[in-house]
Amino acid sequence: MKLTTDKLTVKYGSHIAVDHISLNVDTGFHALLGPNGAGKSSLLRAIAGLTQPSSGSVYIDGRVNDPRSGLVGYLPQDNLEKSRFTVREHLAYMCWLRKVPQHKVPHEVDRLIELAGLADKADSLIKHLSGGMRRRVGISSALVSSPPVILLDEPTAGLDLSQRSACKRILHHSSESSTLIISTHIVEDVIENADTLTIMKNGVKEYSGPWEKFGAGRDINKLNTMYLDLLES
Repeated sequence: MKLTTDKLTVKYGSHIAVDHISLNVDTGFHALLGPNGAGKSSLLRAIAGLTQPSSGSVYIDGRVNDPRSGLVGYLPQDNLEKSRFTVREHLAYMCWLRKVPQHKVPHEVDRLIELAGLADKADSLIKHLSGGMRRRVGISSALVSSPPVILLDEPTAGLDLSQRSACKRILHHSSESSTLIISTHIVEDVIENADTLTIMKNGVKEYSGPWEKFGAGRDINKLNTMYLDLLES
């Protein structure tokens, strides 16, 4: 499914968080790279319909996105550390929010628990889980009903290498049939699997397109160097 933004702009008072960004993203894994404060979260919230853009539009397969359509799954940076739900209860609640038919909820919850690799923690309170497990619950929440567009805001932030690897396995599976956009400031988290790349700085799109056309290919050292040079220019 094709996601398009047309000159999307988000302002907070006089501050321009997202400055006339136009994107064309097809099915697959799209990385949204940029330092903290680049505007990545504001862009994702505007695409998800949680923040009203100051100007510009969001289209899914050529139609203006209606946030009530259920076409977009979204994961904010919140890591659920204050949740009072068990894993199973939280996912059932997300199914209710996404209007999953009641008779399909148990199967959908079981599917998401298995995808997250948390079968042995299904009835544990989320607040008692590790940070990596909470992020896996959060990612699964965004995948309820297999939405065609999935937006994940810094899904691996603050996780160790093992936890990041577990999350990346879920993300790779999800990108096979959906348009998956992941924001991050960690190049290593997306270089292996992302098909396309957008780099943001100070609310502006600095680059958007295939990895190969950025000039660094999949060479992590070269990509890190070019990425840092771009941010410092």
